[in-house]
Amino acid sequence: MTSPLPTDGTTADLAARVRTAWARGLGHDEFHDDEHFFEVGGHSMCAVRIVRALKTELGIPLTVRDFFAHPTVAGLALHLTDLAATAGDGTARAEAGA
Repeated sequence: MTSPLPTDGTTADLAARVRTAWARGLGHDEFHDDEHFFEVGGHSMCAVRIVRALKTELGIPLTVRDFFAHPTVAGLALHLTDLAATAGDGTARAEAGA
């Protein structure tokens, strides 16, 4: 299965995707990448919808707990970069029969 994640692994590409998901979930794009989710109008049900959208779009195992632990666009994008690398390592090991 091919992942829709950026092939160059840049956090900036993931930040753009996170920013778009936040804007859709929040119903506005009036926030900066370093602003806290709850301070820009977010709430728990909105977070669940955003996590579901990102999991579907990116195909990586993001959880609501991850989202709350990284409550800024920049922080979540960096965390997604790490998750993508970890998921890629697991795929490589599985393909190698490990």
